[in-house]
Amino acid sequence: MRATFGFLCLVWATFSGWAAPEAPRPHPPVWAFYYAWYDTPAGPKARWSFWADKAVTGQATRWRIPAHPLAGAYDSTDAATTAWHLRLADAAGIDALLVSWWGEANSSGQAFESVILPAAARTQVKVALNCELAQFHNDVLKLVEQLSGVLRRTKDHPSYLRVDGRPVVYLYQVPFAPKLTPATFSQLRTEVEKRVGPVWWALDKIAYRQGTYGVPEAWRQTPGLDALGFYGTFSVKRISTESELTPFFRNYAAEVRQTACKLLLPMHPALDNSRIQPESAYVIEGLEGTTLRAYHRAALAAGADILLLTSFNEWPEGTMVEPSADWPDPYQYLRLIAGWKGKAFVPPALPVKK
Repeated sequence: MRATFGFLCLVWATFSGWAAPEAPRPHPPVWAFYYAWYDTPAGPKARWSFWADKAVTGQATRWRIPAHPLAGAYDSTDAATTAWHLRLADAAGIDALLVSWWGEANSSGQAFESVILPAAARTQVKVALNCELAQFHNDVLKLVEQLSGVLRRTKDHPSYLRVDGRPVVYLYQVPFAPKLTPATFSQLRTEVEKRVGPVWWALDKIAYRQGTYGVPEAWRQTPGLDALGFYGTFSVKRISTESELTPFFRNYAAEVRQTACKLLLPMHPALDNSRIQPESAYVIEGLEGTTLRAYHRAALAAGADILLLTSFNEWPEGTMVEPSADWPDPYQYLRLIAGWKGKAFVPPALPVKK
């Protein structure tokens, strides 16, 4: 009887034009760019890195950040602060952190392996390499050794981000005249995978062509890429409203959809690079979350498979969602993200520094 009833319902739906509503699409994963390049005079390197400079004529400190961290300036090798960051990301429903990695060029190399991975293990958040060296390499084989070396040591850690069973590597590229080409990427991929096995490769790639921004044809035809996206709009086109972002994202998405790659689109809470680039300063006001909401809606409308949050803690450019002592609600952006992921945000206790 139940089978008969079900069949009759199907017949009625077919001929009446009625159909059951589609289930809502799951919210895409949120991956946040994370920076581990910070030092303070009280830390192991006994100097300021990225937070501030000492004035040439004395000991006065010139801050290089447009706002101030709720937890104070910190070293990226500080285990307590890093653990707090991972708990914050977890509470907000951020799925993964793409850690800006420069090898031994700054603290990021040490921090990724000794501090960030262990901290991630105590949360649901995964972490992966955002390799910044690719755009500056002069020797592909040296880059191969650097990247395969860190992957050998970290890729099997339970908290290393994997997609389709493969460790994720994001290759950051500046939009204009980057060094990585389809040929050098193919060489990099082949040689790294000989040493560590298959990798899930995400490439930062956007370029201006024929009046619009998209993915160069040569890259669309390059085998071995798993995802295409870009870090931010502010470095290629100064737009930030939903009406501007929606067609911009859809045009880029249409070109990515010509490939088999996943589509990665950025979301910015704000921007203020006036402290580090006063001659070409650009400010995007956060507007108490209005800007982040606009990016979010535009990226979803374009069908993003993964949302790139720019950023968790890039303080010098002012794109951070890490809590700031200068905001009326230090956790304003993290609460917003948590709501999108169906979570009630509960702030973890502030880190206790030694």
